[in-house]
Amino acid sequence: MAIQPLVALDVGSTKIACAIGLPHQQAAGFELLGSSLVPYPAPLEGWLSDPLLVGRTIEQALAATAVRADVSRALVAINPPALISEQVRSMVRLADEPVIVRAHDLQRLQERALDQALAVDRDVLLMERLSTSGNGFDHLRDPRGVTATRLMGQFHLVSMPMAARRRLVQAVESAGLEVARLSWTLPAALAASADALGSAQRVLIIDVGGWSTTVGVFVDGVLSASARVEEGGGPLAMAIATQLQTTMDHATAWSLEATLSRKPEVRALIDASWARLKPAIAGLLAEGPRPDAVLVTGRGALLDGFVEWVEQATGMTATISRSARTQRLTDLARQVALAPAIGVLEQATRAFTNGVPRPSHRFVDRLISRTRTILTEYF
Repeated sequence: MAIQPLVALDVGSTKIACAIGLPHQQAAGFELLGSSLVPYPAPLEGWLSDPLLVGRTIEQALAATAVRADVSRALVAINPPALISEQVRSMVRLADEPVIVRAHDLQRLQERALDQALAVDRDVLLMERLSTSGNGFDHLRDPRGVTATRLMGQFHLVSMPMAARRRLVQAVESAGLEVARLSWTLPAALAASADALGSAQRVLIIDVGGWSTTVGVFVDGVLSASARVEEGGGPLAMAIATQLQTTMDHATAWSLEATLSRKPEVRALIDASWARLKPAIAGLLAEGPRPDAVLVTGRGALLDGFVEWVEQATGMTATISRSARTQRLTDLARQVALAPAIGVLEQATRAFTNGVPRPSHRFVDRLISRTRTILTEYF
């Protein structure tokens, strides 16, 4: 049976990035068949405020890859508004006497955490198991094979509004595709930059998007802490347009000049915007050991002087997120914009290390899975 190509989409606030890869048959990884970057024909007033316009742009992005393949499903990376990032604890009893911890026990532990923390009107975007404890052991990432009568776990949960997911599904389906997997752009950017980061175990990521900035700390590829600031390219351009009484097109162009702008009003607004990021960055740096690397991604990574500002704020050298697979492209902006889509393909074609399948992103699937677990283990 022939292996079908995988389609990865990064649905942003200003553009669609698309990458199509063919998974290797005998090993992890993929061959990049094509990629594209297509801006929306008109500015969106908010994140996915016009799903049909986004769907048409997805169709154009697929065609622009020049890959002739029959595809019906897409792996999608997003960074939607109103994200909630929180630490969650849960516990399950295994038996009266010590028994070997198995994969389905970890699945029960994760489902219990979701039952306790996930609101009805929210959906899972990312859930990472940070550590587990039991009889005689503490802080193990993967306790399979050890014995215990009870299992306690700590998870990092990132959730999004169900309404945002519905808008995304509507946009992707209007382009003739089905959402096969939903991912967050932050870990996708990390996966795309794995070669550049080398052996770094603790990585600070700063993602400056169109409408917000997200900061996260990853330890061995697992999200341990994150923060979000409502600062991005869109609000900055709007502030410039309002203060200088100009069009959004002119304001956007001036915002990209950043510290090199000849207009003192623009430089002042840039400095104020970046200053509002400092508390979030400082808060994450204070929560644990010093990161081994700093990664900058998103639209803001290309602002003149921003990487230097990050280095000054963190006291560390910063790296711009981009994949080694796109190094042949001479346009740095294109390399940065394609990084999350490439990272989604990297995630999909490598063996996952948690040992537990990701929970479904649909409430009905989670309900069916929970019912199956109860019927199997209790009856």
